[in-house]
Amino acid sequence: MRALQYPVLLVCTLALAACGGPGVPQAQQYATISGTVVDAATNAPISGATVTVDVVNTATTGTNGAFSIGNLPNGPVECAASAPNYQTRSNDWCSAPLTPGQTLSGVVVRLTHT
Repeated sequence: MRALQYPVLLVCTLALAACGGPGVPQAQQYATISGTVVDAATNAPISGATVTVDVVNTATTGTNGAFSIGNLPNGPVECAASAPNYQTRSNDWCSAPLTPGQTLSGVVVRLTHT
């Protein structure tokens, strides 16, 4: 029985050692985008707008139209902002590519009524 335990222990140890590389970058390696979604005609904040970066990173604006999305990957990103009764606005309002640790703040996304 002991003869079987040692090879199993060795295989498990080697498998764990192979996983020892940096699988997840440190927090400072990620970027953040924050700003406000407003009506293009009136500059009034749009509550409940959806802001999306790279399809899976989303935020919903509050009553003041503000959003913040962190933990974004480095490099080129695809951005979109949408709200009911407004045209979706894509890619022209976000900085691409994002750099490690970049904080892109004060972004104003202006949506036009449909």
